[in-house]
Amino acid sequence: MFAPKPKPAPGPATITKPDATAGQFLRNALSRAGIPARRDGDSGSSYIAIRVGAHGIIMITGVSGRAKENEIDYRPREHQGWGAVYYPNTRDDDGRFTDFYRSTNADLARDTALVVNAVQDLIGRRSTS
Repeated sequence: MFAPKPKPAPGPATITKPDATAGQFLRNALSRAGIPARRDGDSGSSYIAIRVGAHGIIMITGVSGRAKENEIDYRPREHQGWGAVYYPNTRDDDGRFTDFYRSTNADLARDTALVVNAVQDLIGRRSTS
C-alpha cells in the first residue's frame, strides 16, 4: 500500500495562483504577522490601509515613479516595489505624512517581507511613544 503524498507547505507558492494579485499576497503576509489591514482606494489608486492608534493610518501601494504606481491589483510577476507612508492624524487631515518604506525590489516575496517588517517597526515605535 502506498502512503499519500504530503501536501506542499504554504508559502511563496501561493503567489503563483493565476487569479492572485500582489495586493492579496501583501494582505496575506500582513495577516500572518497579526496586522489587520484592508484594501482601499478610489478611481485613481488602490492601496492597503492599516489603522495605527486612534487617528493614524499606514498606506502601502506600488512605489511611486514605477509602472505600478498607486496600484496593488496587478499580477505578482509585475511587481516593481512597495511604497509605504504613515499619516499620523487623519482626523485633522493636515497633509503631514512620513514616507517610511520605498523599494524598487521586483522580488515580491522578499519586498513584501521587508515592508511588513517596516510596518511592524513603525507600529512598535508609535505604541511606545
